[in-house]
Amino acid sequence: MIAQVARRHRKRASELLGELDLHLGQEMVLEALWTRGALSQSDLAEHSGVRRATITVALKPLERAGLIERTCDPDDRRVMRVVATEKSRQLRPNLYEVWEQLNRESMEGVSADDLRVFERVMRQVRRNLEEKIRQQ
Repeated sequence: MIAQVARRHRKRASELLGELDLHLGQEMVLEALWTRGALSQSDLAEHSGVRRATITVALKPLERAGLIERTCDPDDRRVMRVVATEKSRQLRPNLYEVWEQLNRESMEGVSADDLRVFERVMRQVRRNLEEKIRQQ
């Protein structure tokens, strides 16, 4: 059931993000930069939940679109720093509205009591998975 819901949630999220000219996953990169400021590519990969090789590929279209900038770290030229641009910060409220819309659509028809139970169960599922990941 989780896989079925996740697949549909991902498809709808992709549709809504497409309206902002974003691809799925790019919103998480931007969110990490907006909330944490400039990050190394390695730190950005960690905060976005992807591998370092994946983040390198993911940043190229964001850079071409003018949503991020990459520069060499002045203290260590081997490290690339990534920062959100003003153009991306202007996109932030629209992205948050997309997330709100997706949440509203996903929870439509769910009672307040059921929503509280759902949130409690999902927190437990997340803790279970995080524990398994840590054990590896």
